[in-house]
Amino acid sequence: MKRYMSSIILVCVSIIIIGAYYGKMMVSANNFPEYSIKTLEGREGEIKDVTLSGFVEKDGRTNSVKITSNETLYQSEQSYLQRLTGNNDPKIEKLKKEHRSFMRGQGNIHSFYQDSDFIAYAEADYKSSSIDHSYKHVFNIGLLDLASDKDISFKMSVPGEIFNHISVLDVQLIQSKLKVVTKNYIYTNTDVDDVEVHVYTFDLGNQKLLNDEVIITPQQIKMGYDVLDSMGLNPQSPRNSIVFIKRPEIVNQSEGSASNTNKAAILEYVYEKNHLETIELPETLETRIVTSQNYLIGDKLYIINQDAKGMHVTTFNITNESITNDQTFPINNNDWGGAFPIVIKNDRVYVLATNDFEKDNTSNVPPQLFIGELKTGKTLFKGEVIPKKADQKFDTKPLVLHSLEIN
Repeated sequence: MKRYMSSIILVCVSIIIIGAYYGKMMVSANNFPEYSIKTLEGREGEIKDVTLSGFVEKDGRTNSVKITSNETLYQSEQSYLQRLTGNNDPKIEKLKKEHRSFMRGQGNIHSFYQDSDFIAYAEADYKSSSIDHSYKHVFNIGLLDLASDKDISFKMSVPGEIFNHISVLDVQLIQSKLKVVTKNYIYTNTDVDDVEVHVYTFDLGNQKLLNDEVIITPQQIKMGYDVLDSMGLNPQSPRNSIVFIKRPEIVNQSEGSASNTNKAAILEYVYEKNHLETIELPETLETRIVTSQNYLIGDKLYIINQDAKGMHVTTFNITNESITNDQTFPINNNDWGGAFPIVIKNDRVYVLATNDFEKDNTSNVPPQLFIGELKTGKTLFKGEVIPKKADQKFDTKPLVLHSLEIN
């Protein structure tokens, strides 16, 4: 019994310490305000699927918070397990629940592809060699047959030079071949890495790399090429292409280099054609797209600008190369300031505005939430996020919200 006494004491002390820690955290959560989304205009039902994320600061420490129409949830109120998994994408959590063995150790939603028959993934990890103690990126490739529940997986060194970092942008299964689009950061002697975009093509059956193509060069990156944000699109869904934007004002600033055109451009890499195609933009969008927030959903490109008249949302169909919708919403840039977190979903535009995203925010202007209908330009909801008990003092700095998601 004496042999186990020290172990028993250690376990008991650990339980007491952990219990005291979480007890303290729970008490601290009670010292933070609860929030509500006050309706100023429109229907309250419009916000039932909205979740706002941010933080509240007190005594030099921040407490992350999520706010819905009926709940305020601080990170300090969550269990240790919830904190470990709480930052995971809900789609990843769903895949892990349904395919636990195949998903073990995976967490980047952009590294996945899923259709009715297969789930595939590709991730580039930085590995050290036990032979020569060198470091190199290695692809982890996997494919799960949903009908048979059988999977294959293999590793393969990334060919070519050693990269500082490789970020997976997209994974697609095209005619039984796995296409993996990556942004590769190349080591240089300067403080800034060179960047290029690759498309790797894998033969899954024979577990080998068929092709490594650079579709955007470091020089083009410096000239303003970048991948468009596929907001609202389920990253692991099948799609035929990946789309890039070229901003002309960066061309003019790039070490005196010349380009064939000073116009903004949209470029689409079509997977089956293995080719980068230029999409013509109307003249009215060529200047707007330079300073806009641009989001791609399927074949619709949403170009969002703000001026004294409000927030302009133009819908451009990249397949037909035509403008299909153009609306202006009553969001005043002078009042709300800066670029806002925006989500477009269910033919609605959701805008989260707070006058200051910095931690030392001292303004009394509460964060604002706006929902507009894209087809009609109608305001469906406008509200502000305020403490439920305005007269109760918590000695916290003003709430800072930085993102929103629509369930």
